[in-house]
Amino acid sequence: MGGWSILPRKSDRVSGKLLRSCIAELFGTFSVVFWGTGAAIESNVALGFGIATAVTAYIFHDISGAHFNPAVSLAMFFAQRISLVRCLLYWAMQILGAVLGAAVLLLVNGKVVGAVDLRKGVGDEIEGVPDWAGFIAELIGSLTIIFTYLAATNAHRGHRVSSYDYPIAVGLAVFVVHLTLHPLTGAGVNPARALMVNAVNKEVRHRIWVYIVGPLIASIIGAFSYELIFSYPLKEWLDEKVIEMDGPTKHQASPPKEVIVDTNTYDVVVENPVTKYNGEIAYE
Repeated sequence: MGGWSILPRKSDRVSGKLLRSCIAELFGTFSVVFWGTGAAIESNVALGFGIATAVTAYIFHDISGAHFNPAVSLAMFFAQRISLVRCLLYWAMQILGAVLGAAVLLLVNGKVVGAVDLRKGVGDEIEGVPDWAGFIAELIGSLTIIFTYLAATNAHRGHRVSSYDYPIAVGLAVFVVHLTLHPLTGAGVNPARALMVNAVNKEVRHRIWVYIVGPLIASIIGAFSYELIFSYPLKEWLDEKVIEMDGPTKHQASPPKEVIVDTNTYDVVVENPVTKYNGEIAYE
């Protein structure tokens, strides 16, 4: 998409955009943990996390990409969509947001339900989930969420990601993953949420590695497999779009169209003749 970047990209250094994005990740992760984990107390956990993710993504996706999950941010880095500095800053904000979300929930409610564990299922007669099974479950669940984020921010689809499509897509992905995995593993699929909620609840278990390693490995697998297998080559796609837009009058005197890609969300924007959008030209 533009190569791996260690330092913040040009658009990250304009008008405090990176700072705003980090604050968005902080508040967004706080909201997801507070509302999603809070739903585990009296209502449906899957519905709580799904709706919390969708609503928060609607608020913040134009600002930070609405990751709220270290595994998603790592996948975005490996998919060459954000810089390493942005990824690490997101991690810090996500961990802080998860701590604050769990701590405030504990303060106002007196308890935090929803600490992840390889559970025994329904009834004592059902044996606990083995480490390897929990690892695979967390890996697959995280892959589903990561693929959804990568698809929702895929510039090759030929249209800007709608303010409605994006939160609905990621919210539904989180919902269906929690619906299936919650009875098995507690549905971590987010290292910040899993580790911090357990820590605040003083329930850090010896098998917590499953909830960290599984999603982070899913980040690597998801990023490379999506980009290599499912993602349409950007240059080839942009070639086709420029030809399609300009048509047979491409070389006439009318101002040329410019195809640019927002470096944060990878939305495709077409302006004529010169864009004012806060992005960078991806191909000329």
